[in-house]
Amino acid sequence: MSANSIPTRVVAIGVGGATSSGKTILAKHLRNCLHNSVIIHQDDFVPPAEKLPVDPEYGFADWDDAPGAIDWVRMSNFLSDLKRTGVLPEDHESFDSLNTTANVSVDDDIIAAWKTRSEKLASEHLEKHGEKLVWAIIDGFLLYWDKRIVSDLDVRVFLRVPEDVAKKRREARAYNTPEGDIWKDPPHYWEKIVWPAYLRAHKALFEGGNVVAGNLSRQVEDLILFESTKVEMKDMVDAVMKKIIDTSQVVIKA
Repeated sequence: MSANSIPTRVVAIGVGGATSSGKTILAKHLRNCLHNSVIIHQDDFVPPAEKLPVDPEYGFADWDDAPGAIDWVRMSNFLSDLKRTGVLPEDHESFDSLNTTANVSVDDDIIAAWKTRSEKLASEHLEKHGEKLVWAIIDGFLLYWDKRIVSDLDVRVFLRVPEDVAKKRREARAYNTPEGDIWKDPPHYWEKIVWPAYLRAHKALFEGGNVVAGNLSRQVEDLILFESTKVEMKDMVDAVMKKIIDTSQVVIKA
């Protein structure tokens, strides 16, 4: 049997949260911990700028309001295909590599230990069941808004961050658009667009709609919440990896 003909079992891990909450950094550490893993960034499913709504008062494109900020059909179809095949399409290109993220390091020994453990699990599963085990990590600022996306996730993580911290981090960054342009938030964009859109998109996830300080509701089952300014990255990695390994053992027995 060739490598390409081996059946595949995919475990999907979602890492969501506000802009500049640390979700992409965590997702990349998880990729390094997981043998046979791929990472998908929700930003790669942003529609072309001309399809985005324009703010009538300030005239800037709205990249953040959930209904129009993501091509939901395309992303949903992409994840369904990935869950089925475990392979990224050859023509898939991510422009996330053009964006800069803060360097929040995790000890190499921690990464190596989890990589060894995940490799052992994948090897045992291949030997016992003849299936290739693949982990798919999806990170995004609107990851839990669309039920189709949520339903494809086996592990669900959310990073919460105070507004002042997120705003300061975001102001230090620039983003690449699908057209290859550099986007830097214009004046008033944060208070007019970014933070209100974040609150609207996530109010169902928290009791009483209190996104800033509320407890989790039951809108998204088994959602793991981290207060990202209060938990060290290494501890988030350890906690999520334990959940991934435990969940993977359940998924592969199903």
